[in-house]
Amino acid sequence: MKKIFIKLMAVVIATLCTLTTLAEDHNILPPAAKNYITRHFKGYTINHYEKERDILEVDNTVYISNANASYKLKFDNDYNITEIESKDDNYALPKSVLPVKITALVEKKFPDAKIIGWEKTKGTQIIELNNDIEIVFNAKGDFLRIDD
Repeated sequence: MKKIFIKLMAVVIATLCTLTTLAEDHNILPPAAKNYITRHFKGYTINHYEKERDILEVDNTVYISNANASYKLKFDNDYNITEIESKDDNYALPKSVLPVKITALVEKKFPDAKIIGWEKTKGTQIIELNNDIEIVFNAKGDFLRIDD
């Protein structure tokens, strides 16, 4: 009986620790995220917004699109952008969302490639190219390595 109670409590705690809120109404999206989208993705429509909470952090995911392209954007709890992903390999991320050092290196070393993903973690930035190459940079945008 004690083992069943412990397993049941573990399931309850896990459920309570991860909660996802789906919202079709983009008006609940905070101004910081809306401003970021307006500045870098003019003409895009916010399709929906997800807020996922767990014990340590909150992920805010926004799906946007226009007639041609669609993107997934992730923001942290303070609505700083942490990840951008193109949903189609034919559409690059807007240059305005990336540090100049990063776009300059990609244009020089991979002139035919498109940057289709970007992720910022503690101390690094990782970009994904449409040729399945990932390039890792430090927080300042200095090249560290290529992962392919």
